[in-house]
Amino acid sequence: MRALLTSASLLGLVVLLGLAACRPEPEASDPDRPLQVVATTTVLADLVHELGGDDVEVRAIVGPGGDPHRYKPTPGDARQIARADLVVTNGLALEGWIDDLIRNAGGDATVLVGAEGVEPLKDPLRTGYPDPHIWHDVTRWTQVAHNVRDGLVAADPARRDAIVQRHDAYVLRLAALDQWVHDQVDTIPADKRVLVTSHDAFQYYGKAYGFTVVAVQGVSTESEAGARDVARVVDLVRARAIPAVFIETSVNPKLVEQISRETGARIGGTLFSDALGVPPPTDTYEGMIRANTTLIVESLQPGA
Repeated sequence: MRALLTSASLLGLVVLLGLAACRPEPEASDPDRPLQVVATTTVLADLVHELGGDDVEVRAIVGPGGDPHRYKPTPGDARQIARADLVVTNGLALEGWIDDLIRNAGGDATVLVGAEGVEPLKDPLRTGYPDPHIWHDVTRWTQVAHNVRDGLVAADPARRDAIVQRHDAYVLRLAALDQWVHDQVDTIPADKRVLVTSHDAFQYYGKAYGFTVVAVQGVSTESEAGARDVARVVDLVRARAIPAVFIETSVNPKLVEQISRETGARIGGTLFSDALGVPPPTDTYEGMIRANTTLIVESLQPGA
């Protein structure tokens, strides 16, 4: 037995030494070196890029069109985090996999939770469970921008003035974007502002801009929708004579397509819910919000 324990201990030591050897050596301090940032989502990566400019190199773990609810980390993700100066997460239980990934990756990165201090809505299907999709409310996203500004300044104080200047200009653009969304939505009659989507990612959008939001799946795409969920939405679409329903880039469209077939409501188009797109303009946060709003407004107008 003692021999077996000794062998197991030696094996564990070898594994640990091997893992340590695989970790990259810290890079030498270089004042001209861009801050290395890893963001969990493309929406966060775009925000870091807007505030950091050429002073940062930012990579998104979950790429365009990806689903952060169901994402499975890779060894490459761990290597990126091990080399990072700063890791930016959304929080509010969006990335259930991130804590283990950071812990196993090692390195000395500071972790910034973008949603810190933002008052979340609750998942209507799970008591006390937060809804993480805060970016669909431009005003709430402005608070995340403040948090990212502070995190970048703390990680790179020498570039504080440039970061703050970019932040202030970006916040003005967000204020204009928020007003633009309100103006567009105001063209839809109030009784027609019903947004039917694949999963419940648009609560914040609905609350901020005056929509009733109905989804087949819950806040997380990990929740499974059944026949009862589909029937519930079908009944509502028929009762309210909703002209259009929407699929999402990161969610299987089959349930919404079924609802469309059973009710006669057309597919209004594809919304960006959990990730940005690839072709401009949907490869930026501002472009995504404008594209989603334009699609919703055009599809829900009377006689569209």
